[in-house]
Amino acid sequence: MLELFHYEPTANSAKPMICLKEKGLDFVSHYIDLHAFEQHGPEYVKINPNGQVPALRHDGRIITESTVINEYLEDVFPQIPLRPADPYERAQMRIWSKFVDEYYCPALSLIGWHHLIEGIVKDLGAEKFEAYLARIPLHEQREKWRLAATKSFPKEQLDEAVRKLRFSMKRHEERLQGSPWLAGSTFSLADVNTYSMTAAMPFFFSEFVNEKDTPRTLEWLQAMQARPGVQAAMAMAKKPMRPPAG
Repeated sequence: MLELFHYEPTANSAKPMICLKEKGLDFVSHYIDLHAFEQHGPEYVKINPNGQVPALRHDGRIITESTVINEYLEDVFPQIPLRPADPYERAQMRIWSKFVDEYYCPALSLIGWHHLIEGIVKDLGAEKFEAYLARIPLHEQREKWRLAATKSFPKEQLDEAVRKLRFSMKRHEERLQGSPWLAGSTFSLADVNTYSMTAAMPFFFSEFVNEKDTPRTLEWLQAMQARPGVQAAMAMAKKPMRPPAG
């Protein structure tokens, strides 16, 4: 049995949600409300000791890290392949996914934390907030929550994150030159692993994600939004989602 522990179909949670839907796999959905700090609760920390979503449980065994989860699903359920058959394109899929995980996503995450966390914690009160912080397993995550709660990330760090996002979108656009998908001619995990990061970029960063500067990226977003697997994953949202880009 497949069980997915996830938040909304955004950011890292969306990656395995889309993968599972694209593969047509049945799974049990366990919604973890990040706004209620359920990811740091004792029951969930038993599943993922890092207190982060998503996590996959397959026949009692746990797999964490969204990109790794998708590779695992591809290994175990290859009937509907999401890895290119061509070895070069398969390598490109992994190279791009590594870039997303190590460069693009952290920059986007920092900006998201800066703008969103204050609203989540503002009504908690200092004592309750400290109690929630004490449950966070990773020291780095606790410090990130502290900074985000008071919008205390240094301006230089935020500016650098925006610079990285601008570069990421330039690289994203270049990837689509001459091919419809991010790893080449075949829809793959490169696209699955990127969609939730790029979907809202035209809304938040229209100064460099727009029809003039990134036309292929906007076309790619429309192609992604037309896929039944993506639509099915987005339909799992419990909270209102932004309108599609493009």
